[in-house]
Amino acid sequence: MYRIGEFSRIASVTIETLRHYDALGLLKPAQVDAATGYRYYNAGQLQTLNQIIALKEVGLSLEEIVRILRDNLTLDELRGLLKAQLTLTESAIEAAQLRRQRLLVRLQSLERENMPPEYEVSLKAAEALTVAAMRETIPTPEQIPQRWNELFSAIAAWMKTNGLPVGIPLPLYHDDGYRGENIDTECAFTIPGIGIERVPAPASPIVVRQMTAIPQVATLVVANFHQKVEGLKPAYAALGQWVATNGYHITAAPRELYYGSPQTGDFTAEIQFPVEKSGSTG
Repeated sequence: MYRIGEFSRIASVTIETLRHYDALGLLKPAQVDAATGYRYYNAGQLQTLNQIIALKEVGLSLEEIVRILRDNLTLDELRGLLKAQLTLTESAIEAAQLRRQRLLVRLQSLERENMPPEYEVSLKAAEALTVAAMRETIPTPEQIPQRWNELFSAIAAWMKTNGLPVGIPLPLYHDDGYRGENIDTECAFTIPGIGIERVPAPASPIVVRQMTAIPQVATLVVANFHQKVEGLKPAYAALGQWVATNGYHITAAPRELYYGSPQTGDFTAEIQFPVEKSGSTG
């Protein structure tokens, strides 16, 4: 039998760790002296301790290891647990590689321009949205602002008449690429907090529809873009460049979300490109 200090030295594990394992019921001493409280371990417990250390090294939590030792898992159950841990590890590696790629792209941009980038791009999931919308092909880009204002006003008027909350304005472009004429656009307001089944049926050309959730969008935010001479054009170019540089491709219609208003002096646009990694099967 070995006292805890001797066992600690033999196993190269701290006394504090052994006491912690004892408290968890993971590795209890073979004997505890009732008079002195000294803990004693036997040589056979080295094998159990080595098993604990090996399972910790593959990323299993102490709670999972307790269950393995307590429940005497079958080989298939243990194999399944280790496969699940392997999946988590591979996902962590993939996420780390993606962060590394973004860091390299950002460093290259800083070295090339010798200044911080004007736009910060990030990836996120976009939630499902219930919207009231109007879709229209507009002859020229110059006509878009005025026509969008008319479409949004018509949608908002219908929503207010029907007692619906008017959410975030959200225009979309449905063309595959840039067009200098006959631009297929859609103007929508989100309807927050109400399921689509509770929204009254609108009269054409207004439609109420559910925009499905998007697993991944590349997004950037532009503050007070209405004060910029070129509007959102540079932001679109920057986002498109980021998508190409980072090995993604666009999978659905780009969309804009507007927050605040010009009247308050806090008018911000978020541009979203639905994307997936190039070569992905989706």
